[in-house]
This record gives sequence, C-alpha cells and structure tokens, in this order.
Amino acid sequence: MRFAFALLGPPLLATPPSFTVREAIRAEWKRLPPVFNETEITWLPAADRARLELTLKRIGAPSAPALLPPELDKPTLEIWEAKATVAKTPQERFTALFFLNRLKSAKALFTLEGLGAKDAESWPKPLHLEAQIASAQLNGCEVGPELRGFLNALQKAGKIDPVRAQAARLRLVMGGKEKDLLPPVKATAGSLLALMDAWNRAPWEKRASDAKNMVQARFAATSSLQWWTPLGLQQPQPSALLSSANGIYQRLLEGLPPKDLAHDFHLPLLGQLDPRFLGTQGRLAALGHLSKFRGKESVETLLATYRSFAGTEGRNPSFDVVLLGSLRQLDPMRANALRGRMLAGSDPIARAAAIGDMNEATADFNALIQRLWKVEEYDGVQVLLHSLEKWQLPEERRGGILRHFLDHPCWTARLDAWRKLSKLDAKTPWPAAPKPSNIDAAILKEAGSLATAGKPVRMRLHFAGKRQVTLKLDPLNAPMNVANLVLLARKGFFDGRLVPRVVPDFVVQMGSPCDTMDGGPGYTVRCENSLDWYGPGSVGMALDGKDTGGSQFFITTNAAPHLTGNYTRVGEVEDPDRALKILDDLELGAKLERVEILMPRMKR
Repeated sequence: MRFAFALLGPPLLATPPSFTVREAIRAEWKRLPPVFNETEITWLPAADRARLELTLKRIGAPSAPALLPPELDKPTLEIWEAKATVAKTPQERFTALFFLNRLKSAKALFTLEGLGAKDAESWPKPLHLEAQIASAQLNGCEVGPELRGFLNALQKAGKIDPVRAQAARLRLVMGGKEKDLLPPVKATAGSLLALMDAWNRAPWEKRASDAKNMVQARFAATSSLQWWTPLGLQQPQPSALLSSANGIYQRLLEGLPPKDLAHDFHLPLLGQLDPRFLGTQGRLAALGHLSKFRGKESVETLLATYRSFAGTEGRNPSFDVVLLGSLRQLDPMRANALRGRMLAGSDPIARAAAIGDMNEATADFNALIQRLWKVEEYDGVQVLLHSLEKWQLPEERRGGILRHFLDHPCWTARLDAWRKLSKLDAKTPWPAAPKPSNIDAAILKEAGSLATAGKPVRMRLHFAGKRQVTLKLDPLNAPMNVANLVLLARKGFFDGRLVPRVVPDFVVQMGSPCDTMDGGPGYTVRCENSLDWYGPGSVGMALDGKDTGGSQFFITTNAAPHLTGNYTRVGEVEDPDRALKILDDLELGAKLERVEILMPRMKR
C-alpha cells in the first residue's frame, strides 16, 4: 500500500499515484488510513479518488470524515419535514415518508403531495406504500382526494399487494381509524405471518377475545374459520396450517399478555404446544415464557420442557441461554450451577450468556480472560467489556483490562476495547490490526480476485419446495463480505440451515449455524458500509455492532431506508418480481437446502 509519496511537484512526477481496489481492501482490513498529501490526491484518477474517500469513511478512525449525512445519522422532524417538501422521485418520497412515520409526524403524507393517478404507471411495483400510509393515518394524517386517486390507480395497475393492504387495514381497524376489513385474503404462510404481525401490534385489550378463540382452537389440527375471520383471512387449508404452524405458534407467543394475566393465557397455550409444529425459535420463545410462573412446580415444568425441546436440537447453545434466564427468575441456585457449566464449557455463545448473567467479576477472572483470548470467543469478549462498568470496577482496573484487550487476536474486540477506553482516556491510540489468520488471508485473497474482476457474483439459494432465489452480489462495493459469503457457501456452511427470521414487509434473515439469530462462523468480518439505498430486494449483512459481520445475512422485502449506511449492503436479488414473491410467502423456519455460487453467469 502507498502511504506518503516523496513528490517534488507535478512536473517531476514520474509515475502518477494510484489507489487500487486491492490497496483499498488491505487498508479497510487493517483499519489503517492510507496517507496522501493534497498534491497526490489531485493527481489521483477520479475513480481512485472516490475509492480513497469511501475507504477513509469506512475505516472510521479518529478524525475520519463521516459516512452518514445528518438526516441518516441523527434524523429529526425538522430535517425530514423539510426534505419532504422537495422529494420528487419514488425513492425520495418513500424515504421521507418512512422517516417521518418513525418520528410520529402528523405531516408525513405531505411527502406524497402532488402524486395523482397519472403517476401510478411509473411508481415501482416492489416499493409498497400500504404499511407506510397506514402508519401515517394512525399518526393523525388524512388521505386526501388526490392521494386517494393515486392509490386507486396503483390498485388498477396491480401495484397494491392484497396481503399488505389487508394488514394495513387490520391495523387501522384495531386502531379505530376504519370500521371494516377488506375482503378476506387467501391464507398462506406469508399472509398468516403478515396479518398476525399486524394483529400483534394492537394493545392487548383489543386482542384478548380473539386470543381466547385462538388458544382454544388447537389450530394446528383444525381449519375452523372461527378465529381466522378477525384477521381478514379466508379459511386455511390443512396443508397451509401445517406449513405455517411454527410461525403461528411463535407469533402467538410473541403477542401474549403481561405477567398479571399469565395464568389465563400462557398456561392454556403452553399446554397445547406440540414440538412437531414448533421450530427452534418457537421452542425458545415457549421456554422463555415459562419463567413467568412461580413455585417449585414451575421449575420442574421448565426443566422438563427444556429436556423435551433441547433434546431434539443436539447441542444448540441457545437453549441453555434461555434456560439460564428463566432459572435466574425461578431458582437462582440452579441458575448459578448452570452458569458455572456454561462458563467452563466449550461453546462461545453459551459462555457469552453466562458472562452476561454475572453480577460481579469472578474470583478466577484472569482465567476467564484467558479462555476468551481466541477469535471465536468474540461474543464473550463483547459481553465482558460491556459488563465492566455494570460490575462497578474501579476505573483504574477497568482501564487496565481494556488496555489488555487492545491486543486481542480479534480486531472487533480491539475496536470495542478502544471505544470504551477512549471514554476514560481520549488520547488512547487507534489500535493496530492483528496478524491475519488463515481465514482472514483466504478472505483477503478472494476479495482481491473478485473485486479486480469487477463482475457480480451470483449466489443461488435453494429453499425446500423447489423454491429458488438468486442473489447478485457486488464485490466492488463490499469485496470482503462478498468473498466471505462465497467461501462459506463453497464449503456448505449454509446447507440445511433454517430461516429464523421472517418479518413481513421488511426482511428475511438467515445464515445462523444455530437456526436462530445467534452465532456465526467463528470470526468477524469488517463492515463495508456505503450509501447505496436499501430498496426492495437488497441483501445486507446482519450485525451486532461495528465490524461484527459473519455468516448471517438478510434480504429486504420492501424498502428499509434506515438500514442505509448502517449495514453492509452486499447486493440485491436477481429477477425481483419473481424473487420477492417467493420471499413474501416464505414460512418461518423454511429450510435452506443448499447455496451454490454461479460463476460465471449461467446461460439460460
């Protein structure tokens, strides 16, 4: 990599400076800003200069320019209400509407002013307004005649999704803004999730009577219309119920009432749970709900349920994590014993949860730090560093521990330590990157090759039921993250895993080795953030903080502007009309049978 060039001025410049793709990758991996003086920057080709500017923002070292503009970094009503008045393109209008809704603005629909029936033809079909307009109405906005004409024209053009429209109407009905639902829509995996999500957003008192019918229906074995009608659904076929039972159970568990009503609703539902119809996430949710009850009988029920659920999952650490939290509420002595086993065990995720359960530094604290001195133990390091302040350690000791972690073999651990240490000592130097591991070296080599070639990488996802979605990944925008996904896919890391997160009108997330939203490949990958818009069908890396990417990635099923610049965008779906239809109707817990890398492009 070039740093400072010894230039005597333009006339004597023998070789013009450059900043290549490979140099940018190495700089971003090292998190070490390249040094150019003003003359050198002037002589850089335009593409190299733009690459340098983005690299400096991505590295994020002290005094680096900010990547996010103010409206994305710290959005305010004043900023977005001003931007709404000048928004013209569909992307600008949707983004302003989205942020104004998040800020609870009663002026959110000003963003769509001027749109009429004639504008429906050019409005992008995947850019859905149904939920955003409902949110604006619930925040006090009124849909005027001109906007109504635009929406009617979208309907005629086939650009209003019936399921999204019904979910939006359900929210309005339960919020007192409308009296009646739209005609019932077909019950599928996607519509069941979408409408249960909308239903769960209403206050409990508005859902209690419907919930009683749901709990009594034993829905996994019946197609009774009794409790589907209030959701705006047609009578489901038994096959649809069977494939969607995991999602239905999980959404019911997520929407259950508070503790004071637990015995009226939690116990009847939990008593009807059938592990055959519950995926990993649903079992974890059910296990967590058992902590709401008290007494010795509750502890025995909890442990029996744990053995029943976890026994079918192999050694999935997520079950121990949830059990620990529940036991902490019900039986602290047993919780202490479990925590000790998790601390001394071999699983990094379990160890991280056990550290989070600690209310003080243990007597063998130094031994714990030694166990965490591996790249694959980053989860535990993250929790430990966060806990130092909670444990109220003296500032001097806390500072000493943080300085020690500046030399951790994982870069992200060093970054976390630096951030916390900088609050104690603003002069703390920016940490150096560790020596590349074998995995790092492989990612860097693959990233350099893919970015130099400059061609999109096609990654095909094969879901059960012969459903396929092809992703078009961009190695020029996110070379390290694309290379990481390619290497993981080639060794079969994703094959056979389940989809643990499906949020209608937002994202589908996958890539966890635990079939939950926990875990990763045992290492972290640098963020490669950009201001590429998160429109419908964008592919991004799931994170738990800066530079914590790994194996989990998500696909947006509608625009999600708040993700822009905060999550590495690695690409987008190919053939969005077809792909988004599949993703919109994907069941929670769908099986990702295999992932293949298609290079070069397959001929059709």
